[in-house]
Amino acid sequence: MGVDIQVLRFLLRSAKTVSYETFLMLGRQNWHVSQKDWENEARQAKLDLDGMKLAGAKAYQSRFVEPILEHLGASKIDSVDFSDYEQATIVHDINDPVSEDLKARFSCVFDGGTLEHVFDFPQAMKNSMEMVSVGGHFLGVGPGNNFPGHGFFQFSPELYWRIFSEANGFEVEEVSVCETRRNAPSYRIEDPATQGRRVEFTNSRPLYVMVRARRLRLAEIFKTIPQQPYYAAAWSAHSGKGTRSQAGGLRGWAQRSLPESVKRIARPFAPRVRPLRFSGLKKL
Repeated sequence: MGVDIQVLRFLLRSAKTVSYETFLMLGRQNWHVSQKDWENEARQAKLDLDGMKLAGAKAYQSRFVEPILEHLGASKIDSVDFSDYEQATIVHDINDPVSEDLKARFSCVFDGGTLEHVFDFPQAMKNSMEMVSVGGHFLGVGPGNNFPGHGFFQFSPELYWRIFSEANGFEVEEVSVCETRRNAPSYRIEDPATQGRRVEFTNSRPLYVMVRARRLRLAEIFKTIPQQPYYAAAWSAHSGKGTRSQAGGLRGWAQRSLPESVKRIARPFAPRVRPLRFSGLKKL
């Protein structure tokens, strides 16, 4: 997907706590931010004025994001890709395990919209996590709702909560979502395991799911297969039943109570553009 203004905001937000010194991109990321927008966002982040103007001009000319990352503190930037068609520094199919020399090597591994295109997602995710150094971070921006046809997969926020667990040697610092439109706000997604329910939402525009996670220690990734706590609790209790979350209000009542024949008649009168709907979640 590359770096657009919403992804840029996530990178700027993360730069406050993440070392970009040794930076690895999954796929060499394109730059999709105008010079004006870059300068506006960088000013708000209180970056060096002369440096940010130069970095933005270089990124705009090259079409790639390296000049921006250098301005944010990256001293060595690599990219890994299946092919060298965009001059990636590491040519490797991340459907396959990575070599030992790449493990625990990077202070930051960044997925700006690559993993959804990799068929063996668990192996690609494992590779990405293994390449993060202890104390380093994984940053991910993946497709959520309304990206059909973009890649093989669309992601749920809970996927990231379950993957970046203590058992895998990680801790989540942020999981958030935002629509891709320019002025859309970002919302923090809390861990469903601590909420005691599924955290669900609907909308009608393309939506990013973002994660920032820190590697605490070396651990065997996916030694224990991640499970949704909704089901794990039910299995643990040997009941075979969970506590299903239900939508509230008139919409929720209609979904649960009206027969399908009535729903078919009512659908044409429903709003065509649905705002992003949350239950008790906080804006960033």
